[in-house]
Amino acid sequence: MTHSHHLDRLNAGIGQAESNQKLFPDSNAPARPRVARNAELLPTPVEPYSSIVETACDDCGGDGRDHGCRDDYETCESCGGSGKQAVLRNWLGEAFQIEEGKLQIAPQREHLRAFRFYATQLVNALNEPFSREVA
Repeated sequence: MTHSHHLDRLNAGIGQAESNQKLFPDSNAPARPRVARNAELLPTPVEPYSSIVETACDDCGGDGRDHGCRDDYETCESCGGSGKQAVLRNWLGEAFQIEEGKLQIAPQREHLRAFRFYATQLVNALNEPFSREVA
């Protein structure tokens, strides 16, 4: 792989990370995943740095009912009664925040995979000899 190819891949990753900055604007705040009723409503994830996972709905606990209503048969407004929600996880951002102590969760395989990929791309770009083209 050439030096320029490594740099192109690293710059593409940085560009994607910058576009994801809109999703996670405050780098000092703990990562707060984006949540939606289904995956189609979320931005496209950038593998392996982020992905969409399905979890039990935060509002109804996964049973699909609106617990703030007297009627037990009212469906949850957040998940539409499915009991599930789609969550966009920024694995790399969370990995850095776990390491800094800003996010108190156990690291998952996805955190390590995103960090390893990031570190590999960075090291590959830095290890390639730099050639300056003279005009």
